[in-house]
Order: sequence, then C-alpha cells, then structure tokens
Amino acid sequence: MKHTLQDTGETILRRGDELAELVTGMQYSLQPDLNRRFGDRGRIKTKQDTVYNLKYLAQSIQVQSPLLFANYIQWVKNLLAGYNVTADDLIVNIHCIRDVLEAELEPEPYAEVTPFLELALHQVKEPADVHQMPDNDEMGSLARRYTELLLVGDRLEAGKLVMELVQGQMPVDEIYFHIFQQSQYEIGRLWQANKITIAQEHYASAATQMIMSQLYPYIFSTARNGYRMVAACVGEELHEIGLRMVSDLFEMEGWDTYYVGANVPSRSLIQTICDRRPHVLAVSATMTYHVTLVKKLIEEVRQDPACGGVRIMVGGLPFNIDPELWKHVGADGYAANAKEGIARAYELVRAGQPVKNS
Repeated sequence: MKHTLQDTGETILRRGDELAELVTGMQYSLQPDLNRRFGDRGRIKTKQDTVYNLKYLAQSIQVQSPLLFANYIQWVKNLLAGYNVTADDLIVNIHCIRDVLEAELEPEPYAEVTPFLELALHQVKEPADVHQMPDNDEMGSLARRYTELLLVGDRLEAGKLVMELVQGQMPVDEIYFHIFQQSQYEIGRLWQANKITIAQEHYASAATQMIMSQLYPYIFSTARNGYRMVAACVGEELHEIGLRMVSDLFEMEGWDTYYVGANVPSRSLIQTICDRRPHVLAVSATMTYHVTLVKKLIEEVRQDPACGGVRIMVGGLPFNIDPELWKHVGADGYAANAKEGIARAYELVRAGQPVKNS
C-alpha cells in the first residue's frame, strides 16, 4: 500500500505523547539551564507545549500546508515570549523535534516532514507581523473606544456606544466591519501578547455577540433575494463570532441564513442541508487542528446525493494563512472575510447549478 502524507500525520498524532517525552528529554539535556530558569513545572510545560507543536505539525502535514505550521510557530513564539521563553528556546525545541522524528520515523515519512520544520525554523527567526488597530480616523478611534470599554468590563456602555451610532444613521455593516471586526482582532492580539487574560478575551466576545443581537431588527429587515445559506463551525470551536458576523452580513445582503454554530454532528448538519436546501454551505475553522475536520465534513456532504446541489465555501484563520488550502479540503471556494464571502457566494451559485427555490 502506498504511503501518504495522511499516514505520516496519523503516526505523529498517535505517538504524540511518546515523541514529546523524547523531545523534552533531549532539549533539557541540551539546555540544562532550563531547570534553573523554570524548575520542575517548566519541564511539564515544555512537554505539554511540545505535544501541541507535534499536533499542529501533524495536522499541517495531513492537509499539505507547511504555511500552517510555520504560522503556528510564529504565534507560539509571540505567546511564549510573555512567559520568558525565548525564540532560541523554541528553535532548540524544533531542532529536537527534527532529530527525534529522524530517529523514530522511516526515511520516506521523515523526508516529508523536513520541509515543514525547515519553514518553521525560518519563520521563527522572522519578526512578527502584528496587527495593529487603526486609530488615525474616526472609525479607528471608535473601535479603540469600544475595545477599551469591553476590557474594563463595561458592556452596557459599549452597547450604548454602538446603538448611538446606529441611531445616528451609521450603516450596520460598517459597524460590523470597522468596529466589531477590528475590536476582535485587537482582543486576539492582546491575548497573544499575554496582556489580557483568557477570561477577558471570552468576556469581550460574549459581550460583542450580545450587542450584535441588539442590531437584529435592523439586519432582518432587508428584502430577501431568494438565496439561502447554512453556516457551521467544525469541531469544538470556541471562536464562533467570526462566522456569526458573516451570517449576519449575508442576512443584510438579503440571504436567508441558518446558523448552526459549532460542534454539530456531521449527520445532523447533512440533515439540515437536506431540510433547508441551501445554495451555499459556509464552513469555518479557526484552529489549524480543525482543518482535517473540515475536509472530512466536506467529504461526507459530497457523498450524500441529497446534498448534490450545495456549493461549499470555507473560511477562517487557517485558510487566510494558506489561500490555497481550500483546494486541499475539497471546497468550491474560499473567502478571507465577509465582503469577499458574499461576492464569492454569488459567483459559486451562478457558475454552478444552484438549488431551486422552493
């Protein structure tokens, strides 16, 4: 039987704990000062981090995207800097992963892994491309004010700010794009830099979703255009707000949307597609290790004859990192944001055989 990248990824996933133990032992032998710097707990954390590194590596291999692993390593570098773990420490860890995999894998699978590790090593030496919230215009200032209110726990004042903008005739889609979206980017950046807690990050997302719900009378008043969309996040995604925003913006465009959120079993989602008969299925993933779930879901949808007319569009951070990734998961198209998504959805249903309106 021919060996595949899927096989290599599955091997690394299956042996992840064992491999992480070997990597950690090797790293501590090469860097004995780690014991002095971080103590016994540091060794436990190093192994945990290595398990995650191997998991992301395996998933990136399975979807044939070195860019995903390299971007993840850049993210890890920025995150660990807040805990006094240096880029050099991370480089040693990647070298140890390489050496352990060379010893533990057959030559062919190891050769497949090497380009992923080499790109990651190159990436970790590069300065981070950090998103900065624009604040040199009115919308940027409003987004920053909105974010500041959320970070001090004042969702009522944040909501009041938004409602005053709506009542002042600011288009709702502009609020979504320039305030909610920019705020979420900034919240993510601050968490990654270890400047806010995960509790603050969750609070900000929950508060934004609540405020978004107050805008629904404005969103659902748009005339319908006859198109339908079902939107879902794969796996146990905690970051559903991006796809929720996409669904709302499609509603503003006149689409009938059916947002099911995350963690919906594939059979249940397929039944929803059969019942709702959407023109487009929008699937989102935020975490790299959920991309294989996107691929599996798409395969299951394709195998069901009742879903034959639906066009599948994907989005989310992994697909923004690697704009060619949508092809590897079997989708019909990809969009980097909601504006692109609306345009791409029209292209897909008009180019293919859209589901007839019922």
